[in-house]
Amino acid sequence: MNIEFYPEGPGVLIEEDRRVLFIADIHMGIEHELQKHGFFIRSKGQERITRICNLITESEPDLLVILGDVKHRIAGTSFQEFSELSSLFSSVRKMIPFIITPGNHDPGIEEFLKPEEIRKKEGSVLDMTGIFHGHTIPVPELSGHLILCGHHHPVVSLTDEVGIALKSDCYILGELDSAIFPGETDEGERTRLLMVPSFNELTGYGIEKTFRSPFSPVSRSLVIESAEILLPDGTYAGDLQTYLNYEKNLPA
Repeated sequence: MNIEFYPEGPGVLIEEDRRVLFIADIHMGIEHELQKHGFFIRSKGQERITRICNLITESEPDLLVILGDVKHRIAGTSFQEFSELSSLFSSVRKMIPFIITPGNHDPGIEEFLKPEEIRKKEGSVLDMTGIFHGHTIPVPELSGHLILCGHHHPVVSLTDEVGIALKSDCYILGELDSAIFPGETDEGERTRLLMVPSFNELTGYGIEKTFRSPFSPVSRSLVIESAEILLPDGTYAGDLQTYLNYEKNLPA
């Protein structure tokens, strides 16, 4: 297995029998929903589509996998989403096959897709890699595989000794407790999880909050002692346990 990181996405490519590019959490239409809360931001939907197409051109994959939350509105589809989703899928289809594993923001997404372009939300195995959005308990078939998920929008704050912080999207790589899979024991092969950062530049959630107050089955089941923080280009940024202890001891 060969893994390549593309910080321009962010996206990650895994090469086994074929080259598969993974991105997560595009959240098309987010600007329309933010308007309801008083934030008036020009839509960057077309820029995101261009970034995706450029990333496909750069990485030369055989397949694109979108790890859920392609759209932002949970109930129904906004007029912005209807326009931008049609443009997104049309643009990608001209370049490469793709599949989507739906997220919690994706009800109704199947109306835009062909049957072969959508997988079940509880997860599935693609080649030797497990894929799902990350908001549900993964199916037992994913046990023993490297699992890629979105949903968590991981962001790390790198702080120096004088308190200056750099915030960056990041990946979290670690082992999953086997108890997340019903009927599994610790005697099987290790199951590793790679949390993929959000493709949408307006989203992001501090990893210190995610793992101090976990909000998903996999964030509750990650073995903190095993987990590493990787920057968008794959650079190792430290182990998660040390980071959480450091953040806990920072002055308020």
